Amino acid sequence: MCIFLQHIEFHQFIKDEDARDRTANVEPLCLYKKSNCPLFVNMEEMYIKSVPQYNDMQRWFAYLRRHNANIFNVFFQDKESIRKDGIVATVEDVARFFGLPVPVLHDKCETIAEVMTNANAAECELYYNWLLMEKAGINNTDTLRLSFVHELSHQLLYQPRFLLFENELWIQELAADMIVGAFSTIDRDVATGKYKYILKQLSASMTHPDGELRALVVEFGRDYITHLKEQDNFNDIKDILTGLPAFVYSHYQELQDSWDKVKLNEMEEDADMECKPMDYESLPDTNLLKQYYLKHVKNKEDDNEHHG
Repeated sequence: MCIFLQHIEFHQFIKDEDARDRTANVEPLCLYKKSNCPLFVNMEEMYIKSVPQYNDMQRWFAYLRRHNANIFNVFFQDKESIRKDGIVATVEDVARFFGLPVPVLHDKCETIAEVMTNANAAECELYYNWLLMEKAGINNTDTLRLSFVHELSHQLLYQPRFLLFENELWIQELAADMIVGAFSTIDRDVATGKYKYILKQLSASMTHPDGELRALVVEFGRDYITHLKEQDNFNDIKDILTGLPAFVYSHYQELQDSWDKVKLNEMEEDADMECKPMDYESLPDTNLLKQYYLKHVKNKEDDNEHHG
């Protein structure tokens, strides 16, 4: 019964023109080399006849893995060629969805992407590094769109303070990822598999919670928006955040343990930096500290010679 329902769901899915475009360009794997051999001609004819069925099968596999990608799926399956104008169009589409002004785009960034806003969040600059994005696994339109949804969510959430945990930055990140989950279900079924896989590779830091927890909140956002729609309580994307306290409190111990570990690591790094003596001789000759240090060493040597 479950498989039958999945097939019905799948046939509805392939009616979506966007989904058809994304999956129809998958090139079938050809295992044969051209030859004058009649056997090959027969096999080639059979292969050509099987192409429609093969493409349907590929679309079916793509449909099944759309929300649960592994490392092979992320880097070798469902890839698309994305040009700069495609990136611009995606950002404009996401900004329009949020009702935000289109950010000024910069294609140079030390991280995958980050957003900078002014004091009242009326203006926004979005920085991204396409090479780092591709390297991480952001290699199709769905994953790119979700990445920019996350970044522009920070502009949307510039003013709110949730006060659910001692590290507010972590809660802001969870809120942005929860919005990503909700966004993926609103207009059409946007694949989240690659996005969640990328999150799971990220460790907790002073500014971001553990990636496994972030992937969980994406899925929670998908489920929660369905609940809101069933209760006829969904009017705006911000409505999704009414479920954030429930997620935080149900994972509070995980958050606390992870945060304690991050703080401990930070303290150990600071202690190592304090204990490590400065290597003055490795500094440039123009550095005043090095000049003072060398002068001190020379004076000490002169005093030793004088007393010797």
